[in-house]
Amino acid sequence: MLAKLFDVKETKDKGKGLFAKEFIPKGTIVCFECKKCKSLTAAELGFDKMSEAEKMKLLDWAYRKKDGTFVAPCDETKYINHSCNANVLGTEFGFDIAVRDIKKGEEATYDYRDFYDDVKMPCMCGEPNCCKVVTFMHPVPEELKEFWDKKVNSALKLVNKVKQPLNEALRENGIVLPIVEYQ
Repeated sequence: MLAKLFDVKETKDKGKGLFAKEFIPKGTIVCFECKKCKSLTAAELGFDKMSEAEKMKLLDWAYRKKDGTFVAPCDETKYINHSCNANVLGTEFGFDIAVRDIKKGEEATYDYRDFYDDVKMPCMCGEPNCCKVVTFMHPVPEELKEFWDKKVNSALKLVNKVKQPLNEALRENGIVLPIVEYQ
């Protein structure tokens, strides 16, 4: 479920994307997998028999979780594009969080590098740390994991200090905000 903080708009070179309707402070929970999202196994999708092109097409409407299942979001979450320096990342608590302030009009981005195995796509993010080719890896390299963890842990320190537009929906879906102080 995506917070009502974004509009879907055409990007210059990546198709559709999510753009902030308003300023979104670091620590804001922007989306989570709710009960309406569809979960599918690799076997149900025939993933192991798909070509690389078919796997890339699957990225248009689903992502793969660490347990190997695929999730088809029930809303516009599917329009979040990749960046090697993403402003939204996933947490161990079942939600995705803004890991830095997102300005009004700015595109929301996520790092795709842990979505699938054995798939590569050109990266067009233009970030100084751009990988040039997004290579999907399970598990992700330790250096990348540490990069993400640092950003996520910094944002989690603020999760109880900023307005959370998804608070009620999180509770309804059994997701509890962490109250642990992160170092």
